[in-house]
Amino acid sequence: MSRVALLGAGFSRNWDGWLANELKGKLCARLHGDAELGTLLTQSDNFEEALSRVQGEFKTQQSAVSRAKLDRLQKAILDVFGHMNRAFAKMPSMEFSSEVQFSIQSFLSEFDAIFSLNQDLLLELHYNIVVGRPHRWNAYSFPGMVPPLTFDAMSKTEKLDAEWKPSAHFTDYRPYTAQPVYKLHGSVNWRDNAGGDLLVMGANKQALIRESEILRWYSDQFRRYLSETDSRLMVIGYGFNDDHINNVIYDASQSARLGMYIVDPLGREVLNKHPKATIRVPNRLEQVMNIGETTRSLRTIFSGDQVEHPELLRFFD
Repeated sequence: MSRVALLGAGFSRNWDGWLANELKGKLCARLHGDAELGTLLTQSDNFEEALSRVQGEFKTQQSAVSRAKLDRLQKAILDVFGHMNRAFAKMPSMEFSSEVQFSIQSFLSEFDAIFSLNQDLLLELHYNIVVGRPHRWNAYSFPGMVPPLTFDAMSKTEKLDAEWKPSAHFTDYRPYTAQPVYKLHGSVNWRDNAGGDLLVMGANKQALIRESEILRWYSDQFRRYLSETDSRLMVIGYGFNDDHINNVIYDASQSARLGMYIVDPLGREVLNKHPKATIRVPNRLEQVMNIGETTRSLRTIFSGDQVEHPELLRFFD
């Protein structure tokens, strides 16, 4: 039985990070001189749909023109993340309160594992395990990923450009004293051993994950933790738009009695993908055992909310 967190873009939103539906406008601003990409972004439901179309075009054509088009869009995406990460680096910490009982870092330290769909650097820049607190971890790690040797001594600004690469024997990782944090879709500063980006975006994420040995292993770990009998999953700021993630959650709920706690402004209504439909369209994730929800933000809860804070901590009971 595990206590696991799954973080989406709504998690970083608590520190003013952008949501996925905001990125399209930021990309249009950066690509205002490119009429073709600008039109594509405007006509797409979200930036990942546009990216998928450009990725598919390059895969089909393999031309210099399609390669240049994909490079321009990917460069703009990385620039958006770079802007957001530089803003995170300017923050003094990720805490919302100076009171120890409302430490969000201590809260995060309670999980047996953290899985993140975010590719920003908020955790790398600010998350620290407070040694001596009543939990078993003395550090955290991104299993199987190796930073530069001097990473811990780097300033926050220097960490923005630090590249991480897979270790040679990453499957040997065992979380004894370091809390595992798995970035299921990679990260903006992760590179494979050939120097390519370990960054999964677009509509066909599952295919991209299959191409990466370490991200495949991360996906396996997600399934393994959730498949432990009676495990609990706290979902923070994830919109349930990735089928490969939703399938693992649903399967674990059916085979291992997984319970799910949702932290989202919509609460459990985030599972309703057709809120304006005359006839409610059921979502199979609504069958996952409901063990709690909150519509309050982490920023509010960990700023001193005496009412909701103890309720959130009931997840670990």
